[in-house]
Amino acid sequence: MEITAKSEIKLIELLYSLGIPAEAVLIEIGGKLVPETATAKKGHKINIIFYKHVPPSSSPSEPRGHWARAKPKSTCDKCKSKPVIYLPYAKVHLCKKHFSELFEKRIKRTIREYKMLKKGDKVGLGLSGGKDSYALLYTLSKVRESLPFELVALTIDEGIPGYRDAAIENAEKRCRELGISQHVYSFSEEYGKTISQIAKAGKENLCSYCGVLRRKLLNSKSRELGLTKLAIGHNLDDVAQTAMLNLIRNEPMRFARFNDPVENERFVPRIRPLRDIREKEVAAYAYLHGHKYDSGCCCPHATGALRWSVRHELNSLEDQYPGTKSKIATSFNTLQEIVKKEVSADNSNLKCCKECGEPASEEICMSCKMLSDL
Repeated sequence: MEITAKSEIKLIELLYSLGIPAEAVLIEIGGKLVPETATAKKGHKINIIFYKHVPPSSSPSEPRGHWARAKPKSTCDKCKSKPVIYLPYAKVHLCKKHFSELFEKRIKRTIREYKMLKKGDKVGLGLSGGKDSYALLYTLSKVRESLPFELVALTIDEGIPGYRDAAIENAEKRCRELGISQHVYSFSEEYGKTISQIAKAGKENLCSYCGVLRRKLLNSKSRELGLTKLAIGHNLDDVAQTAMLNLIRNEPMRFARFNDPVENERFVPRIRPLRDIREKEVAAYAYLHGHKYDSGCCCPHATGALRWSVRHELNSLEDQYPGTKSKIATSFNTLQEIVKKEVSADNSNLKCCKECGEPASEEICMSCKMLSDL
């Protein structure tokens, strides 16, 4: 969305007038990323980059809470360079260099804290071509400089014309640039159906179909490739959203096994190096390191999912109360420990599906149930 400033205006005031949480977007002026505390001059072209479209929020006439008190800065809080991002929960402005250093330091800390990687691991990365997977690809390629491990990319083509095509092209380009081998698999070849065909069949909850079938394919192909870990681009927002969804749906067992590896020899352990970083920061990091937001803002089927509404509400809360997402994610970890003590250890182990042999919590896995229903 490009807007020409008719007069001098603070960017946060512009976002509020449009009913858009600052948490949901990035902003360019003159082709450069700028923080929401900046002011646009008359005639400036303001490009609002939606990395996730959200429904309009209730739009106050002026910024409130933290944003009403936030002060603009012309320099980074660490040096004299121009800031590219503002972190509300820390009240700091950072330039590209210092923001990137902070981002990468957090990734390495998360990997150490959760013991995600070790020397000699063979790691597969679920590369969709979007901002999260690209940021993860870029940072893991840098982590390899100090911790040698094999890294390959796995891309799944669900078959969503006008959306996935451009993203896959993006993914292939990034892999070539970083010298990382890539394997592409499609729903059409593996399942005989694309998500678009499933949608035409009148099936609801397309995100559920897509997620279940994609996860199954990533796991089976990772195992066939002999990989020891599967890295996925779940960020802090995803963790917070998952915590809220588990509460809404009353699914305590998902709390119990979120952080811990599943006990099944056919299941490739998943790691989430981005889990402590806000989606907005992931989007900014990806942008600053070459990612282009030209492959569609989001899947055209995504707005029908409950997660979509939860995402919007959490963005609005984070906008008003910086740090909310981190607190929810921390609560998620606390609840996990409590739930684990109350449930049987046997419940956390997976069986093998009688139909396909893949890991499953029941005799027939959810993907086989879904496929038989098509």
